[in-house]
Amino acid sequence: GEALATPYAIAITDDDGLVVATAASSNRVFTMDPDTGAVLGKVDVGAVPRGIALRDGPGATLQGWVLNVVDNTVDLLDLTDPGTPQVLDSIALNDPTPALVKAGRRAFNDATGSTSETFSCESCHPDGHTDQLLWILETPICDIPGCTQIPPRLTMPVRGLQDTAPYHWDGIPGDPYGGINTSSITAPVEPNCSLDDPESCTLVLVDGGMGTTMCDQSDCPVNDEGKPGALSAEERDAMAHFLLKIPYPPSQKRPADNVLEDDGRDGFFTFSFEHTNTAGGRNTGGRTCGNCHKNPFLVSTNTGGSGMDPPTWRGAYDRWVILPQGRANNADLLELANIDDSFPERDIWFLGGSNDRIWEMVLQGSTGFHGAFGRQVTVSRSTLYDPQTNALLSALEQAAAAEAVELQGEGVWLVEGEYEAIGLDYAGGQYHDRSGQYPPLSRSQLTGAAASGELVVTFTGRMGDGAQADTPQPGIWLTSPFDEQTRNVELPKLEEGNILRFQGRHVQPGASILLDGLRVAGEVTCESGTLPDCDGELLQVHFEEEIAHGGIYFLQLQNPRGRVTNDMMFFSELAPALPRLGNLVNADGTFEEFSLDWSTITRVTNNIGTAGGLLRVNMRTASSRPFDAQLSHPVMVVAGQEYSLCFDARAEGPRIMSAYVDSNQRDYVNLGGFLEVDLTTDFQQYRLTFEATQTDLQARIAFDFAQSDIDLQMDNVGLYEGAECGLP
Repeated sequence: GEALATPYAIAITDDDGLVVATAASSNRVFTMDPDTGAVLGKVDVGAVPRGIALRDGPGATLQGWVLNVVDNTVDLLDLTDPGTPQVLDSIALNDPTPALVKAGRRAFNDATGSTSETFSCESCHPDGHTDQLLWILETPICDIPGCTQIPPRLTMPVRGLQDTAPYHWDGIPGDPYGGINTSSITAPVEPNCSLDDPESCTLVLVDGGMGTTMCDQSDCPVNDEGKPGALSAEERDAMAHFLLKIPYPPSQKRPADNVLEDDGRDGFFTFSFEHTNTAGGRNTGGRTCGNCHKNPFLVSTNTGGSGMDPPTWRGAYDRWVILPQGRANNADLLELANIDDSFPERDIWFLGGSNDRIWEMVLQGSTGFHGAFGRQVTVSRSTLYDPQTNALLSALEQAAAAEAVELQGEGVWLVEGEYEAIGLDYAGGQYHDRSGQYPPLSRSQLTGAAASGELVVTFTGRMGDGAQADTPQPGIWLTSPFDEQTRNVELPKLEEGNILRFQGRHVQPGASILLDGLRVAGEVTCESGTLPDCDGELLQVHFEEEIAHGGIYFLQLQNPRGRVTNDMMFFSELAPALPRLGNLVNADGTFEEFSLDWSTITRVTNNIGTAGGLLRVNMRTASSRPFDAQLSHPVMVVAGQEYSLCFDARAEGPRIMSAYVDSNQRDYVNLGGFLEVDLTTDFQQYRLTFEATQTDLQARIAFDFAQSDIDLQMDNVGLYEGAECGLP
């Protein structure tokens, strides 16, 4: 009863004679002597006090204003006697949060959830995030020989838990699917919660934490339903409900117009089709990141061989400790990898297998919010002529016209020499005075008033009333099991009549269609049933207008005035694709360094690597199977398109090698050409020109070297559309 858990807001009197602070998880404000550190007094306030401001100064009665963020109240305190602070008044603020969500958030933040009353669930998951610490708790030991240690585990975020079960690395808490997990790798287990009742899965998390981490194991009490640990059944049920309502924050770099930049688009494609999982070495045709981190929320379950669950890549930009045991953050390893010891998130994830394109996917990818959400622009005489001001205002207007956000402004208006507060709402192409006192303003009238110095206003893109705590982020994905990992990633294909079929959940009637980030006309329906409860979660989109060209597109759906889905790629062959210029080999074919996009087979080589800007293949012996020494790189080819595969090569003596394009590890079908060349000791350029026999998003270029034991070098590898070679 004396704990002051989670000190949060701190204020100091003008004379530096008194510290006033909040204990957010103990729901208290306390006073402290700044010289001795002694606590002088404390008083109970509303739930989770996080903000404090003092009324202080000569002749003023010392008072404190405290913001209680979960109760959404402001308490007024009398602090004239630091030993006995008192609550004078409590002011309730407008709060649309559902009562059950609020109760669950209160329990999550409440230190009485621990039997010592000194910490809460929030302590390890601040604002639903992660403390980025490793803990040795009751982590299970796996059931294979030699697995005897209790491994440490990195704290996982609880943001965005909805639809990502099972929870935590080991695939045990809240598992509605069953199958293998860390403690049962060799035999499948039954589910421990229900897909039809997601709160039954988060309740597994709550009960597990209450009975272990949060409870004194030497004297752990039971609650009103006989479960070990603190918090009543009602409080635990509320927390289980709340855990499913914590959203991810908006992505860091989603453009204001909601259109993915080219590097972000490339990142999505690379993630699912090009960047191989190299944990076992450079194995040609290896699984890509997207095989396990699957749409819609970049997670899956039941990883073969370990039973662990791949965590989501959402929010990677603010997690600098990665992997289950934080192994990528070992200080000695960082030094060897020349990574700054300040742990920049980008570099850490690169060490874990990311690259520039994938990182842009993470920074730009949708976490449920349109790119205009939260964007602000101030229109004034001093900002009006900045091109960024007009570009951002135009993007916000476009988003508001598409009902993706509500565009609202607050500012001041000069009237007869006096400034008056004004609120503006954008609708129907005009800016409307919220009070109704002034007539609507056109864009030109708005900017004209700003240019003359009569108006200064800051506009913000806000979410509509369809985005509430009880409205989760909708998700869309290929028609396949939601949770299963796959050998290959597939994309939905646009069908005749401009119809796209896929699966989705939490999509509401009247959802709008965003094609490559922008709203287009069309209809979202169930194949059978009625939104949001489609039979088998099978949806279809009918685009009102024909899509102009073939190739890859990105689809999002936005619930009316609400949240947006993930970005789902799909493919169209109903019209010719736009030309792709330059080298289609993303890894660059000059071999200044060996990108992870290249894969190798090295059964009969001493080494395949780079030196002096060249690829060098050092052979050990020849083989009857040419592919026992191989270099490959993923590419996308489109049926009927002409391509040229070009490269420079030489050998230490006369020998042959082969080059071709095939369908990769699925079936290795040749996609249109095969070239066998006789190498000499001088570099020469070679070219294979062919027409792709089928569209394949996961094709590869491949070079086989095992026909001879003579060493060789390569450079300037490229794949180009057309019959000519270009620059690598």
